[in-house]
Amino acid sequence: MNCPTIERKLRSPSAYKSAILSSAILGLFLGFPSPGRAAVAPVGQLPAVVVSVTPSIYALPILLVEKAGEWKDFGIQARIKVYAHGEEQLDRSAANEWEVGIMDPLCAVRGGNEGNVAIVGIGGNFASQVTFFPSQRGASPQPGKWGEWLKDYVARMESKGTKPFLPACLVATSSYADTRKTLVIRWLEGYSRGIQIIKKNPEEAASQLQKFYRETLKREVQPEFLRQEIRDAFFFDEKDREEPFRRKGGRPSLIDEFTSSMTQYLKGVKALNTQVEPSDYVLSMLCDQLSALRGEAVAQLEKTKGSIEAAAQAGSPVDDFRKTWEESKTQIQEGRGCLAVIGVLSNLQRSADQARMASARLSDFRRIEMAVGGMLGLYYAGYFFHRRKKAKARSS
Repeated sequence: MNCPTIERKLRSPSAYKSAILSSAILGLFLGFPSPGRAAVAPVGQLPAVVVSVTPSIYALPILLVEKAGEWKDFGIQARIKVYAHGEEQLDRSAANEWEVGIMDPLCAVRGGNEGNVAIVGIGGNFASQVTFFPSQRGASPQPGKWGEWLKDYVARMESKGTKPFLPACLVATSSYADTRKTLVIRWLEGYSRGIQIIKKNPEEAASQLQKFYRETLKREVQPEFLRQEIRDAFFFDEKDREEPFRRKGGRPSLIDEFTSSMTQYLKGVKALNTQVEPSDYVLSMLCDQLSALRGEAVAQLEKTKGSIEAAAQAGSPVDDFRKTWEESKTQIQEGRGCLAVIGVLSNLQRSADQARMASARLSDFRRIEMAVGGMLGLYYAGYFFHRRKKAKARSS
């Protein structure tokens, strides 16, 4: 018995108009997504990477990223193990006690030839830390342990030609480099971030290094000396860390030349029994992938900006999108996890595109509403004109 009433209501013009408005409002609320953010696992659920260091200045970037709590930005947890020297690192690598680390050049080349480690990057030039090269006056320095080892070693020069090239090597165990390349790249990103922190605040870096030496070496070193040591030890420019891995015109890279000459030296002093090609343990491709990753992050930043501006032109609210985009831009500039930023930006671009399409749908609804409203207006005008005409006819 209620059915005819409902049918009459649905046939009324106001019902049609209400239905159209309801559809438009529903499309509006369902159509505008929130700013995209990559799904970030709780810190305790992130994969753990065991990082091996020695009491060396080159552990400093790792320590600073740990202190800043930024390893999560790279999608990993870092568990730091301190060993007394590189020989101990090599011994423990066979037992898989660690996965990535910073290692002196002698042990890195020896471990590479013996199949224990792969060289995946460099942090700086050990030549600034080792006084074994002849001075500018031609006099021999007072050698320590390193000097005794290397007094007959003929070193290559840096690409800039300013001092001998003896790289502080970033390494991964061979098995880990083969099976977990993504995690190695994330760790390399984190190490680069640590170098940026040093560059931004050398006083804080010197203070952290002083504390590290106090705890590991039981020595008190003055911050003024450490600040000078920091300035000389690291390659602060990304190009200086990547250029030694570049092979040009079919010629071996600077790191290839170094590992070959160091291998010959170690064999000559009876410290190495086996030898392989540098390409077997120098993973230049990881350096290339890390550089490409930065380029991909910048390209994704620009594509996402275009999607946000298109959404704004379509009438979508984009303030939250722009805020997330600015945060991502800062993160790229500071080197805080390109892989994670690419994920955030991809989601953000998708959300902006969805918002633009939702605005377009709402605009279509409004045009339909206006068209239906115009038709209803014409209908009512004709209806009242017809009623009026019939009323006049009856009265006459």
